[in-house]
Formats: sequence, structure tokens, C-alpha cells
Amino acid sequence: MPVRPCLDCGALSNGTRCPPCTKLNKPSAHKRGYDGAHRAARTRLAATLPAPCGYGCGRILEPDSDWVAAHVIDGDPGAGWLASCRSCNEQAKHR
Repeated sequence: MPVRPCLDCGALSNGTRCPPCTKLNKPSAHKRGYDGAHRAARTRLAATLPAPCGYGCGRILEPDSDWVAAHVIDGDPGAGWLASCRSCNEQAKHR
């Protein structure tokens, strides 16, 4: 159940912004660091699938499933990439 008003439009939401305002305020993929290096890493990782999630949850990732190229060390693309299910990658951001 939404508990607070969106900072932009005032509609009740679960976070600081409602989903439509979040989408409007989100920087482009390129500005968020999803550039050519990320696309190349994702292509390399896709060639290794099917494989288990790199964070160890046990889910088997398929090339056409919902998976992400995640940073081995969150926020540091220089540390490398691993194939991860989306939910494990989101949890890793909060560790």
C-alpha cells in the first residue's frame, strides 16, 4: 500500500517518486554507465549461458531469460562482470 506522496506529482507511492515520475526523471542508459563496455560484457556473458546466477542463488540463467550483466564489485565496472538474476543484483546493491 502506498504510504507517501511522490516528490514530483504528489500521488501516493511506495518510494520517493511514483513509477511514472521515476521513469521521467531517470537518466539515459548511457548516462547511467550502460555504454559499449557494458554491451560487450553482456554479449560475452550471454555466450556462457545457460549457467547459474553469479551471486549463487542457484537459479539457472538462460540467454533469453531476464538476467543482467552485474558488476563483480557494485559500482566498479573495472572489477569485471558476472551474469546475475535481476533480483540478486538488486539485493547486492544494498549490501
